[in-house]
Amino acid sequence: MAENTQYLLEMISKIKLILTLIIPFVMLLVGNMLKRHPVLDMRSQNGYNTPLSRKSQAHWDYAQSIAPDMFILFGKRLFLIEGIWIVISVCFNMKVEISVISGITVGIIFLILAFLKTEECIKEKFEK
Repeated sequence: MAENTQYLLEMISKIKLILTLIIPFVMLLVGNMLKRHPVLDMRSQNGYNTPLSRKSQAHWDYAQSIAPDMFILFGKRLFLIEGIWIVISVCFNMKVEISVISGITVGIIFLILAFLKTEECIKEKFEK
């Protein structure tokens, strides 16, 4: 009985590793939603909405055309990295808390990089 309880607790602990997949899942979801339903009105407060993207209608339109692809690209890469991280964590019996925190940290970094890359592309197009 005690062995079954211990095994169950270990399995529940390992399932917590799935939390590291939240950020890439949301990045893919948002990227696909923005791709399928682009936001045309920059006053709507929806879509890829940053000060640079609101600079003009041309900035806005370009940002709405490239942001979904950036978020999908970074989301796919992050999903792969997080998947590999989960396998490594399980194989090497790493503490779940450390694995989850480090995975979420990597996820936040990728999210920031997606924004930075999108902003960089907007600047390259309009500020030559």
